[in-house]
Amino acid sequence: MNQSFRATPPPVATATSMILPPLQRKELANGIPLYIYNKCDSPVNYISAITTGGEAEARHMATAALTSITQREGSVKNPDGAISEIMDYNGSWLKSTPMSHFMQHSMFSLNANIGHVLPVFADMLYHPTFPEAAYNVRREALARNLEVSAGDVSFVARCESDRQAMGATHPLARTDTPEEIRGINADEIRTFAARHITPGNTALYLCGEITPEVEQAVADTFGSLPTGAEKPSPLITRYTPAPEGTVHKSAMPGALQTAVCLTMPAIPRHHPHYLPLHLTVMALGGYFGSRLMLNIREEKGLTYGIGASLLGQADGAYTLISCETDNDNVTQLIDEIRAELTNLCTNPCRGDELYRLKQCALSQMASTLDSPFSITDYHITMLTTGIPEGYFENKIKAIHDLTADTIADMARLYLNPDTLRIAMAGNFDSHSK
Repeated sequence: MNQSFRATPPPVATATSMILPPLQRKELANGIPLYIYNKCDSPVNYISAITTGGEAEARHMATAALTSITQREGSVKNPDGAISEIMDYNGSWLKSTPMSHFMQHSMFSLNANIGHVLPVFADMLYHPTFPEAAYNVRREALARNLEVSAGDVSFVARCESDRQAMGATHPLARTDTPEEIRGINADEIRTFAARHITPGNTALYLCGEITPEVEQAVADTFGSLPTGAEKPSPLITRYTPAPEGTVHKSAMPGALQTAVCLTMPAIPRHHPHYLPLHLTVMALGGYFGSRLMLNIREEKGLTYGIGASLLGQADGAYTLISCETDNDNVTQLIDEIRAELTNLCTNPCRGDELYRLKQCALSQMASTLDSPFSITDYHITMLTTGIPEGYFENKIKAIHDLTADTIADMARLYLNPDTLRIAMAGNFDSHSK
């Protein structure tokens, strides 16, 4: 068979315009906001309950995680594993995610069976029992996972890096010990859930093929719930980064590699430079063809993978560069990163490199529009991370408007290698060998 066509790459199309579809906002009889995206060709639906109060608002970071893990173990009307059995029988599944200042509980189901599973979902949310036996198993599993992670150089370096970027006492920079996790009893979880996971503290997101019957089922199940509880506010604590030039080494004898995390304070999401800075950080290390990957992985062979990202939350923002390398290559690795930061100022992306960067950025944006679920998740992310209105469209414009001069300006203003804070974890005794 003639395969000559394989020698000719397919044409690359340039996305001209993309628009994030809005959600329809409604309000249930008791005041719970309901956001709907009714665009799907299959009779399925996805509902997410977003409640204020997450890792920062809990006494321990693990409290929010244990709450989300064990809520499905039993509720007042569905004890002793009945929740999982009902979900499995009706072809539905649950997903729970603790976040910095929020909790997300989601359910995917068939339209035909939503009447069977929606009341179970609501009872799990607002009337969990956290049965002791199941809770103890989940708590011990989380503690043992942390014990394993404590031997991972990347985990140790990232924990220290969080303290450098956010501040040593920041609520989101805490690291629970296995002993602290084992000391969290079920009553603490019940207290946290009773305060934060309430009908009056809930925003509902519903997407899929939303028929009148599906919408009515949601209104019947959630619209009659009492919402009198006071709505707690997120505990927003501004970042207080470590001094410039801070270097911390976590000794891990016997480690074959050293993990390196470098951070720099950044501007908040509402700053007019945030989007061009985001794209500049992407040029530095945000995709496979980035400067750091091409130099440090492809040319120098110092790491299997290296990445850079701009992380923006309601509390603040910072740029993170992270990778692992051979213990003997740490100094050279950091020198190369510093050189690439400087090079981005004096030799920014141009020509084909700039074109590839823009195409990659546009492709990532296009993936947001892949399905009703991804579109709805983006709207949820806007709520939970403080993304301002119009961010999606403004980012598309920023991609199209990006120039070499813009990249150079952003690098000079916000990616100064002298401002790096460095956290490392590895076998430093081997560096001199």
